[in-house]
Amino acid sequence: MDIDTFYTDHWREIEDERVERYEQMFVWQDAQAKLLEPSALAPGHTVLDVGAGPGFFASGVAGLVAPGGRVHGVDINQRFVDDANQRFADDERLQFHHLTDHHLPFADATFDRVICKNVLEYVPDISATLDEIVRVLKPGGRLQVIDSDWGCVIVEPWAPHTVTRFFEAASPAFNEPYVGRRIAARMADAGLGDVVVRMSPFADQSGRGLHVLRNMASYINTFATLPAEEVDELLGQVEQALANNRFLFCLPQFLVTGDKTNKA
Repeated sequence: MDIDTFYTDHWREIEDERVERYEQMFVWQDAQAKLLEPSALAPGHTVLDVGAGPGFFASGVAGLVAPGGRVHGVDINQRFVDDANQRFADDERLQFHHLTDHHLPFADATFDRVICKNVLEYVPDISATLDEIVRVLKPGGRLQVIDSDWGCVIVEPWAPHTVTRFFEAASPAFNEPYVGRRIAARMADAGLGDVVVRMSPFADQSGRGLHVLRNMASYINTFATLPAEEVDELLGQVEQALANNRFLFCLPQFLVTGDKTNKA
């Protein structure tokens, strides 16, 4: 893959091992409903999930807008879309669509709510993506972005400078690794009003964060931005810490909402 476009390309083409990790990482948990409280989802809402992946999050959203609600998911990975449509074939509230570009295949003012979870750090043009989202939102509708900021990571037992070195080496995977702190301004630039930033902590001691670190290691190894033996050593330290109940992975999520004016 080309290092200059890897941040998007690695979502279009995903190896089996990484798909398996995502299917473990992204399974809907009822606790995730708290992430969506700022969206003010309600029964009957029509919702768009941008970057729906395996579809589990969209399925959770569908439960929050029942009865009468409907959720459309979009993703640039054909396998994710096919698997999600098959996985949820019996749920008429859900439908998943493949994107071949960053144009959303919906009419203007289609959705009451748009959810964009851990996507904007990867897109080629945040402004163009937000413009498309604003276009498909109904007047009075709300966008909620849920995203990371890779300058806010804690990995125990690594020293802070090791964490920085590791994630800088993985930086080809992100077009905007610090999107969390910047997204409010970008949403305001897109014409959304009442933009509000909230934070949700993610502190993992069970090893779920190890899936994230293994994904980062695969990106590092793709371009050899760190020596392979150093990457193996670092992952070994984390695995040992997990075995000894000394592991901690923290990555807060930025929850940012903005509303489309009723005059739009």
